[in-house]
Amino acid sequence: MPPKCIKISQSDTSQESIADEDIISDLPRNVIDCILGKMPIREAVRTSVLSEKWRFYYLTIAELIFDDNFCKQLQKFALVQNKCHILSEYELELKYQFDEIITRSLLLHPGRIEKFTVCVPNFNSTRVPNVNKWIQYLSRKNIKKLTLEYKKKDIVRHKLPPCFFSCLDLTYLKLRNFSFSPPSPEFKGFLYLDQLVLLGVHLVSNCFESFVSSCPVLQSIVLRGCSGVHHFSITGSKLQRLCIKADDELESISLENAPNLTEVSVAVDKVVIGLESNPNSDMVKFVDGLPRVEILRLNGKFLQLLAQTPVPPILSTSPVSLKIIELKGVNFTNFDEISAVVCLIRSAPNLQELHIEASTTELNQEQVSGCLKLLDCTAFPLSKLHLVKLTNISSFVPEFEFIQFLLFSSPSLATMSIMRGAPNS
Repeated sequence: MPPKCIKISQSDTSQESIADEDIISDLPRNVIDCILGKMPIREAVRTSVLSEKWRFYYLTIAELIFDDNFCKQLQKFALVQNKCHILSEYELELKYQFDEIITRSLLLHPGRIEKFTVCVPNFNSTRVPNVNKWIQYLSRKNIKKLTLEYKKKDIVRHKLPPCFFSCLDLTYLKLRNFSFSPPSPEFKGFLYLDQLVLLGVHLVSNCFESFVSSCPVLQSIVLRGCSGVHHFSITGSKLQRLCIKADDELESISLENAPNLTEVSVAVDKVVIGLESNPNSDMVKFVDGLPRVEILRLNGKFLQLLAQTPVPPILSTSPVSLKIIELKGVNFTNFDEISAVVCLIRSAPNLQELHIEASTTELNQEQVSGCLKLLDCTAFPLSKLHLVKLTNISSFVPEFEFIQFLLFSSPSLATMSIMRGAPNS
């Protein structure tokens, strides 16, 4: 049988040539920019050696991310450069490279910058001097998402420069360990800002309330470890999520002007108890300001604040949207805390999940135990509650009486999880 002849058609050769083509380089420029924006900044810069065409592509990345991964790579480079391994020289080299790379990336950037993230490592020397220059440059670039973080929490925090309030197109702002001063009277607000995250920020002259009121479309506020605020008055018709973890002494909180909140978390380390002129620190006013809340997270100290005024058996206005309650650090031998807990869960007719982390100390057991024994479990049934999770239980009598109260009050309860705490907790 004669051998078969293999014919190479023109279509085969054309397919071969297609396989050799640089498909990625022929992608639309906006797609290439998107790909580079998803890469670590170091890898994006390295694409400049691929070809003449790719030489300056990295300069137009709309998202500049100098995060922890960038810092780790920079630390390795600085260690190689410091051949003598002298700590002071290594620190200077790292600080110089950090300043130089970020400053040049900004100054050489010809296009728009939509997102800028910098995590300043823990330098032992003075603060990075170019931060204000970065903010000034970004204020002219219509920056939309800005993250500035100092990992080291110094006593004297970096003060934001006046040009910061010229970043009028911001939609997302995250600051860590800065000092936030009131803007000038000419400042009309961040009209597009919908997410605000402040971590370890010192708020000068109690400027937080006026700042929030100047951001009309805010949907989410996260405050952790901030100082300078003792009275929180939160406003915003668009606000849906609020998270406050206060280290300073909290005296009052008002949410009456934020009617659309659906998720609220409040935890405090210190509270001021016994203030007569404190109209916003009672359970009734706090819950009345949350008509649409679905998830509520509180800690024991804040419950003490809410229980300054007498707590009723059940609130007159029921939070009908409330489905999940999470409580941390609850002392089951503290009468005020337990009164607030019972009032809160009884007042939520559609409560489905209850999570409580106990932090019980052996005090006033008789008073709380007597109160729990007198509770009528049939008067206000928890008809929708199907999941209860209790953690760090220490075998105190009031804890078991509270468990008994939940069992008798919850006809639809399907799962109850109880985890005992450590013996020495």
